[in-house]
Amino acid sequence: MVRTRLTPSSTFIQELRSMPGGELLEKCLACGVCDASCSVASGTDYNPRQIMQKILVGAREPVLQSEQLWLCKICNLCENTCQYGVKLADVFRIVRHLAIQERKIPAAFQKAAKTILSDGWLMKEAYSDFVSDERKELGLSSRLSQNKRYTNDVKSKYFDNGG
Repeated sequence: MVRTRLTPSSTFIQELRSMPGGELLEKCLACGVCDASCSVASGTDYNPRQIMQKILVGAREPVLQSEQLWLCKICNLCENTCQYGVKLADVFRIVRHLAIQERKIPAAFQKAAKTILSDGWLMKEAYSDFVSDERKELGLSSRLSQNKRYTNDVKSKYFDNGG
């Protein structure tokens, strides 16, 4: 019996392969090792394998509109355990970039980005007197301040000009 390796050949895969980070995409066999090594996947509904399966079958719109894509924290644990050398974090990074270009960022993540860009904090209200006291005990300044220049650079690069 002769085995033939099937290579996914959707236009979505071709698009991703043409971008830096997508070159090894078609090596993915959707074996699930990425799920097993993912710190986000344990205890949540996040499933990098399912995202890759959708990419491999060319499901462009469902992938670009998926909240799952944005849950990856780009820690590269999956990359370190993938026996085929697929760099999922790179793939997810370029798919996110496409989603940003096409303005398909899920509402929850848009809200988080707007909050951070408006005042530099995602959870400003979580900063309490307790945290302030802990920082003082560690010899750190209890007064947190944001880097407005960095925030403005991010705004102009990714949001004002459309990415």
